[in-house]
Amino acid sequence: MMMLKMMNPMGSMPSVPKVGGGDESNGLTKEEQKEQEQLRQEAIKKAERERQAKYKKEREVRDVERDKIRERYNIEKKQPEEEEEEEEDDEEEDAFGPKKKQEEEDPVTQA
Repeated sequence: MMMLKMMNPMGSMPSVPKVGGGDESNGLTKEEQKEQEQLRQEAIKKAERERQAKYKKEREVRDVERDKIRERYNIEKKQPEEEEEEEEDDEEEDAFGPKKKQEEEDPVTQA
């Protein structure tokens, strides 16, 4: 038995919820908890904005380098095509089974 406890680092008794709700408030009121959550959310948003700015800057540097290479080897830059229209057409073509008939009017009014 002692050998099993030594082999398992988590051999101690698992955490058991406390009686009375087990709320991990750390002695803070709900208002303080809300404030801390808002600060945490703001920090997350700020980090995300910084990350996006960093990658945007890196992308611009890459684009400049690519433009230099295109200019050196006389390669035309590919223009982004209108992919949205093509995707809509593809969805219609990829459908399985017979195409559904488009009902022009309500069946009740036709009768």
